[in-house]
Amino acid sequence: METRFGVKGNVCGEVFFTENKVPGAAVLRHLSVDISRQNANLTEVKQQLAKEAHSLGANTVMNFRYGQRKHQWWALVFTFRWDTESWHGEGDAVIL
Repeated sequence: METRFGVKGNVCGEVFFTENKVPGAAVLRHLSVDISRQNANLTEVKQQLAKEAHSLGANTVMNFRYGQRKHQWWALVFTFRWDTESWHGEGDAVIL
C-alpha cells in the first residue's frame, strides 16, 4: 500500500488504483470489466482496467470497486460456464 495524491492505494500495470475519490480529479470515463472464466482473480481484473485506463491516457483509477458475482440461473442453464461466479471490477479513469 502506498500514498499518492493524498489517498492510499496500489499500482498494477503502471496505473495507481485507489478505492477513494481523489480531490479535484476530473473523470475521463467510468470503466467496468467482468471476467467469467474459471480461476480468474483480482490481479486480472486490475490488469484489464489498467489496459483500458492506458488507452484513455489515464494513470489512475479512483473509486475502485471489485468482487465476485453469482451468475444468474438462466446464464448457467443457457450458456456453457465452468463456474457459478465471475470477478468484476469498476472505477473512474483519471489523469493526475
